[in-house]
Amino acid sequence: MQRKIVLTVMLAVLVTIPVLSFSQPSPPSANNIEEFSGYWKHRADLFQTLPNPEGEICFLGDSITDGCEWAELTGNLKCTNRGISSDTAWGIMKRIDEITEGRPAKVFLMIGTNDLDRNKTVPEVSDKVGEIIDTIKRQSPTTEIYLQSILPVWDYTWGSRNNKTIDEMNTELVKLASQKKVPWVNLAPFFKDDTGALRKDLTVEGLHLNGRAYYLWYSVIRKYLE
Repeated sequence: MQRKIVLTVMLAVLVTIPVLSFSQPSPPSANNIEEFSGYWKHRADLFQTLPNPEGEICFLGDSITDGCEWAELTGNLKCTNRGISSDTAWGIMKRIDEITEGRPAKVFLMIGTNDLDRNKTVPEVSDKVGEIIDTIKRQSPTTEIYLQSILPVWDYTWGSRNNKTIDEMNTELVKLASQKKVPWVNLAPFFKDDTGALRKDLTVEGLHLNGRAYYLWYSVIRKYLE
């Protein structure tokens, strides 16, 4: 009898082990702050510590924004860099309170390229960007929001993102800017080559920008800063 019980228990264990061995963890989700990188967390924490200058002009986004020294480029010490490499629209919503608490005069928002590389659909990203805009308006009603197009890339050089989807995203963002009554800043045409990809003189690896590219960006938005 005891032998029967032991055999039954062993069989149950053997049946269970393969299920445990081959079960897969849930895919990462941008909705969970615990899955953001250490860099994201350190940078977001730094932003909580830094002062918000009066009349702040906030550049908000991912690594494309993060890569520039905005105050030095523009010569305006009120310009702050609130970009975080690898950030998403969902990530910005996690840290939006830090953006609005200083009641910035202007926010230049560019976000979405990383979302498209994380299996988010164009409508999903557009809805989340709309949520960002609505939240800034609600929490800091005097802030002027400038919605900027996301930039072209070298197709599939950085993950699954490609210029066809980026163009579709920008088409939706144009509509969103109109719906939310915020200025649309269409940077993308200035950054495209004849094929629609990111110009080779503005990058070395197809996604991030060099100094010439940032100066081009500044030349397009300068009128909004003045």
